[in-house]
Formats: sequence, structure tokens, C-alpha cells
Amino acid sequence: MNTTTPCPICHSERTRFLFEGWDTLLAYPDSGLVYQCRDCGHVFVAGELTPEQLTDMYTNYYPRADFNVDDYEPYKEKSGFLYWLDGEEGYAHRHVPKNVRVLDIGCGYCETLGYHKARGCKVYGVEADENAQKIAERYGFHVERGLFDPNKYEPESFDYVTMQYVFEHIVDPLTCLRDVHKILKPGGKFAATFPNPKAFGRFFFGKYWHPWHVPYHRHFYSKRAIEILAGQSGYMIETMKSATPSHCLLLSWAYLLYSGKRGHRAADFLIDVAYKGNSGRDDAMRKDGWRGNLGLLLKKIRFLCLSMRIADIFGVGDANLIILKKT
Repeated sequence: MNTTTPCPICHSERTRFLFEGWDTLLAYPDSGLVYQCRDCGHVFVAGELTPEQLTDMYTNYYPRADFNVDDYEPYKEKSGFLYWLDGEEGYAHRHVPKNVRVLDIGCGYCETLGYHKARGCKVYGVEADENAQKIAERYGFHVERGLFDPNKYEPESFDYVTMQYVFEHIVDPLTCLRDVHKILKPGGKFAATFPNPKAFGRFFFGKYWHPWHVPYHRHFYSKRAIEILAGQSGYMIETMKSATPSHCLLLSWAYLLYSGKRGHRAADFLIDVAYKGNSGRDDAMRKDGWRGNLGLLLKKIRFLCLSMRIADIFGVGDANLIILKKT
């Protein structure tokens, strides 16, 4: 195996091959070779993807085509002890204030757009999955189809740009950050959440760690990698820490038990739990017999939530949060 595949962040050739990964959830046929940089700690999937490949991956394999638009429900305001226990800080939209102009790249089911709109924000979205357009059309959201293109927006026109578990999908993160920089106002902020390559779960669950999701996920950014990217694209790091929604640990256990083999989709139950969206997930679980009811019970009693909060304190939770300020 070639061990000199250069790091896409620091360009060091001191990289090591970790494993060949493939999609055991949605059965996308192509695999990916996963490497880690010995110098900056960045973990990445080698190779490039064309825009056509990306559209195919998200439109023809992601299950949003089955989403009932009538089930749409935006995220709600949360606060207090349960906000902390549930790991709500691990969502990028929670860090956007009221009454600002915000672009959510990879807006998915548009739940964040509804959340921001209810708080007085002017909201815009970008989504590669063309199935999301039916939600945008029903609820009047301005969502650009395809990949993020800064030329579709006025320069320096947004207060916030967010990526909620999307930055790991970006093929060229440096170009992406520079493009975001163009449309942010002076002092504007980029907020993103993404998998943490130092996560305890990565080592405990091995190839069944649910954030792997190769080849969809291309980058697993170390803190040093973020420092390099921020410095090269004109940002000051305002926040960078482990911050994980508590349900992530249950997802890894579900992957361990129900993910499919190469070339085969996972059990419908797991796909429903992973992708049915904020409002549809619980309904899907209720319809799935004892497994769904068990999942709902564990969710209701917040099983293992405290362990994820402890993991975040030590920097080894499943996800990282960054907030970068345009300089």
C-alpha cells in the first residue's frame, strides 16, 4: 500500500495508510482509502470526486426522496440543563444569534432554516441533494441546488455561514473556506461541526464508528489542521473544542449491530434513525418494533448522555465545534 499519499492540509508526505473503507449504510459502491498525517494529525480519504459523482451520491443514495414534506418540523429553541446534557452545543445552528443574515451550506431537510427564520434571521441554504428542493419550495426557503458557489451571492453579505456535519464532506476545504470568506461581512463568522479524529469512539468501535461514513466523509480535521486552514484562509479561531450531540454514541452502537456488508444497504431501522430528520426519526422508530421502541426508551432516559459529556471535557467526544471569525 502506498504510504506517501501527501496530506491535503499540511502537504507532508509522512502519512500512513489506515484502512480501506466503504459505505455500509447506503451501499454506495465506491470505496475509499483512509490515511492519517503523522505531522498534523489530519485523517483523510485519498482521491478526488467530481461534481457529477457528488450529485449522484447525495441524490440517488441518500434517502430524502422518501421524506414526507408534511412531516417537516424545524429545530426548536432549547436551554438549561437538558441543553447541556443532550449535547446541543454540538450543532452549528445553536451558535447563530437572532436577527442576522445566515447561509447554511448542506441544509438537508431545511430544519435549521426554519429555526433561524423563527428567530428573525434572513435565511439561505445550499444543498447537493436535489430532493431537498421540495421542502424548500413548500416552506418558502431560498435554497441553491448543487454545490456551494460564492459567485451566487453578493460579496460580504452574510453575518454567519454554517456547516452542520458538512465540512467533513468538502473535497477541497481550503478553497471552501476562502470562498466562504468572500461572502462573510467583516467580522462575520463561520460555524461548523464535524467528526473528531481523536474521538474515543473511533478506537472503541473501530470500523463501526458511525462518523467514518466513507467515501461520503473526506476529512477528519485535527486541531492542528484547523489552525493551518484558518491561517491560510483569513480567519481567527474563536472557538475550537470537542462538542458532541449525545445521540452519537447510540448511533455507533446501532452501526455495530445493524450496518450492512459491502454492497448492501444497512437495516431499514438504522437508515431511518440516521436520516429521517428531526421530526420523522421518532415516528420511524415507533414503527420498527422492539428495536425502535428500545431506541426511543434509551433516548427518553438519556442513556449514556453523561458519558459523552465527560468525553467532550477531555477532548475525545465524537465531534468537534469550530467558530472562525473573518479577519
